Amino acid sequence: MNRRDFLQYASLVPLAGMAPGAFAAGQGNRPDQILLMIELKGGNDGLNTLIPFRDADYHRARPTLRVKNGIPLRDNMAMNPYLKNLLPLWKEGHMAWIQGVGYSNPSRSHFHSIDIWETASTKNNESRGWLSRVLPPRNNAVNGIVLGDNNLGPMSGANSSAVAMEDPKTFLRQTKYLNKKGFKPANSSLAHMLNVQNQINTAAQELGRIHKGKRSPVRFPPSRFGRKLEQVTQMIINGMDTPVYKVSLEGFDTHASQVDQHNNLMNHLGGGLQAFSQAMKRAGLWNNVMVITYSEFGRRVAENNSGGTDHGSAAPHFAIGGRVRGGMYGKQPSLSPDKLHDGDLIHTVDFREVYATLAQRWWRRPNPWEKQFRPIPFV
Repeated sequence: MNRRDFLQYASLVPLAGMAPGAFAAGQGNRPDQILLMIELKGGNDGLNTLIPFRDADYHRARPTLRVKNGIPLRDNMAMNPYLKNLLPLWKEGHMAWIQGVGYSNPSRSHFHSIDIWETASTKNNESRGWLSRVLPPRNNAVNGIVLGDNNLGPMSGANSSAVAMEDPKTFLRQTKYLNKKGFKPANSSLAHMLNVQNQINTAAQELGRIHKGKRSPVRFPPSRFGRKLEQVTQMIINGMDTPVYKVSLEGFDTHASQVDQHNNLMNHLGGGLQAFSQAMKRAGLWNNVMVITYSEFGRRVAENNSGGTDHGSAAPHFAIGGRVRGGMYGKQPSLSPDKLHDGDLIHTVDFREVYATLAQRWWRRPNPWEKQFRPIPFV
């Protein structure tokens, strides 16, 4: 390895999980259960996403921000009208809302709270993402792919078997300059680095095959979010042996002028996921995928003086997929002022109950939180 090769390789190390075998990709062995995680980055306003439209406390707390034209679903709850593209999935029974998702003693810090969500631990000494506790590392495949972010998040950890990239094309452009020779040096430290290099090359080889593969005929929105979903679609329909994908939709930190900003984000979310669901159905893979949203926290119940909402706690999230058991799960937290905690909703569903569901009911894996948190029957 010459100096130039070393420097080019070293610049790619942050993209990789460092466990042996993390990048040994499969050859078209698509998993039967695929999860697409959508991070609503910044803290989504759950009360204006799944709306308690008949609750007088909601209208009192939000005289200017309240949503008046939500799409009624059931149990006095309505869906944001800019998510209308997802209404057919609700009517088909393929959309589940999980209400009041959060955790005890919530943090209003973006960094601390998202760390809690992604490690499934409220302690500060946990460095592994929660998925590394559920899915075992595999020698012949990548366990997860993060698109548009260099943070592995829920897939982080020594045994992550995951890769983060801006997009497959950029990743392939970066990796084409790596030394393609295989070395077996006696020095253990160098051997480890070269092993990761060889693994990255293997991943690039598989992604190169995917990149040249067939494309879905479904038209995706031309937004950055839409393009990422289209890239995930291409990987799935071309048989990438990866059970987890993660894509972020940014902009949910709506402290001011929230109305148009949040409606626009809901429109991106609904339009992108409508195209993704159509593409999976066209490919005959709708029963093999599940999409689930998450965010570091919800927003405060009351609007602020800047036409926005500040950092809060619990919020609803949804799952869609051919094997999702549609409906409402959990209990909508009370908005009554005497039932709030410092102006925040009190969670009714711990987020690890959602993770337990994915582990036990979706992947048929052991539930790492079995002693405290049980699955929810939305799968």
